[in-house]
Amino acid sequence: MIQVSELHFSTEDGVKVLEDIHLHVEQGELLLILGSAASGKSLLLGLLGAQISPQRGQILVHGRNVARLGPDKMLTLRRRIGVYPQGFVPLPRTVHENVTFKLRALGNYREQAEEKVLYALETTGLIRQQGVDALELSSIDRIRLGIALALCHDPLLLLIDEPFEGLAEEEKAEVARLLCRMNTGHLSILVATRGPVPPGLEMFRRVRLVDGMVKGA
Repeated sequence: MIQVSELHFSTEDGVKVLEDIHLHVEQGELLLILGSAASGKSLLLGLLGAQISPQRGQILVHGRNVARLGPDKMLTLRRRIGVYPQGFVPLPRTVHENVTFKLRALGNYREQAEEKVLYALETTGLIRQQGVDALELSSIDRIRLGIALALCHDPLLLLIDEPFEGLAEEEKAEVARLLCRMNTGHLSILVATRGPVPPGLEMFRRVRLVDGMVKGA
């Protein structure tokens, strides 16, 4: 699924953020990426999601070298990746309309979109709130909506950045249970978090970003 070799990334000022990253992720694996604030977790997810171009090193996603993809193949790859960004903020529309808007923007017909919307909302536990204004959702339900948006177009890879941020302990455990339910074998899930890891995710492999390098890969 993902193979990263000798990945380096520096700021424009020459500050090294990622240094000699090596990482392998299997198809269907749920992997936790732990690290402190500003450790490079979001940057690493951006590189793996083909949102940021690598400066040096190799990233293979679905067997494709991200750095060598042309515009059309890059777009195709990005459509197989779902992203939950840190600090996700929904559109000022209903829950249902948020997911529909994304799917229609990706070219899904109305009937296709409706089926995928219902599946994503059912999976994330938002089906009964589909008519609610997304800006009025609780913190945990906003996170559920963000994950539904990442999931709705049937990706093969999910990149989830800080899904436990701002939640109470029981809410963190609920999100952990959702991630476990989504770990069905065909979908690879990478979760970046400052930690600690909530109950329910202890059995999954974890790596740590320390001083720009991956420990425990």
